[in-house]
Amino acid sequence: MVLLVTTLAFAGDYLNSAHGNSSTGVKRTERTTTYSQGNCGHCHEQHGIINGATNSGPFPFDLFRNFFNTGATTGSYLQDDNFCFACHGAPSLQSGGITNNDYAQTFGGYTTQGPTTILEAFNQTSYHNLYDVWNFARNTFSFFTDQSNPCVACHNPHLAKRIKANPTNPSAATAVSRPTDHGTLWGDGAGEKMADFFTGKYQAPLHYSSGYEPGGTNTYDGSNLPDYATFCTDCHNSTNTIYSTTLGRNLRPIDWISEGGESGPGDKHGRNSATVAISMNAPYSSAPIGISIGFAVSCLDCHEPHGSPNPFLIRREVNGVAVSITDPNSKDMGYLCRACHMDDKAAGISSTANRWEYIHHKASDRPYVQMQCMFCHQAGGVSNCLNCHMHGKDDSWAGARATGRICF
Repeated sequence: MVLLVTTLAFAGDYLNSAHGNSSTGVKRTERTTTYSQGNCGHCHEQHGIINGATNSGPFPFDLFRNFFNTGATTGSYLQDDNFCFACHGAPSLQSGGITNNDYAQTFGGYTTQGPTTILEAFNQTSYHNLYDVWNFARNTFSFFTDQSNPCVACHNPHLAKRIKANPTNPSAATAVSRPTDHGTLWGDGAGEKMADFFTGKYQAPLHYSSGYEPGGTNTYDGSNLPDYATFCTDCHNSTNTIYSTTLGRNLRPIDWISEGGESGPGDKHGRNSATVAISMNAPYSSAPIGISIGFAVSCLDCHEPHGSPNPFLIRREVNGVAVSITDPNSKDMGYLCRACHMDDKAAGISSTANRWEYIHHKASDRPYVQMQCMFCHQAGGVSNCLNCHMHGKDDSWAGARATGRICF
């Protein structure tokens, strides 16, 4: 028999968690007459048999189903591929079902309905590959075993709180634990907010309806938002090598910490922010936090944590603007950039959205003079934005015309 839990969780912590809550916690439909809501027995069956009915186990951690189908190396996923999908999918085994909208809708206020379950969120164009998460975590983090569920890399199921019920203050009900500190929640303690990541440098993006993220309040400094930059860079940093089975290559390293200046190292959306000038839209053009340059961004300002209809887990809405990207290897990525950065339409030199002559050739800190246009603008069109704008990239693609600037 495998022990019931892998990490010690005091009863009080579990009872305060989303799963242990006596009003909204776990309540498996086929066990409603057997266990009270929040009871461990809704997920764990110590003997594999109840009232003469076997669960066909045993399964790791005494779960009533297998933890994860390691043969599911890419999506789309079936409900049986992941233990968590039994309830966080449709149909759900949780009495009454569970609705989980995506980050853009829950915390960004986007009004167009997106996925309504975690399983549906993963079964979109781009997603966190669960096999890759499982494979990386079991080879990296001591708490994570070969029988651990990939969701556990980011969530401690005995501690995670019901964050969706607190869209205006997710720090107070955080659902994540750092992989390097699985035994505690992340985002609810001192020094664990986006306001703490780079003091005075985080400006919350606009909420789709009014106010600022998260939740459309007047709080704009990240003091109500978990420090997702620190959380995500536990894995996605400048030293870890993470292979993507979906993409067939290693993911690009992300340096959100270094402050190497214009030529790096360090991504400019992290602590190594722009040093000369930037042409921004609201709220960054007149940021309430009182700076005009040097912003540090939260990963979830642009990315969904589970999956997205856009490539690279790009959110459906960013900074109050709907974002739709069909082909990432084109100027489509500009539809993400223009949510915050001033395109020609915002600059008043064109009536067409997603044109970028102003920033590249006319702004005060323009990097390029207008000559030999065809080098970049092949066949009268615009080149792939990702030639220069991607985590860790500079404009070396431009050859002799390169400035050496970090471009992301």
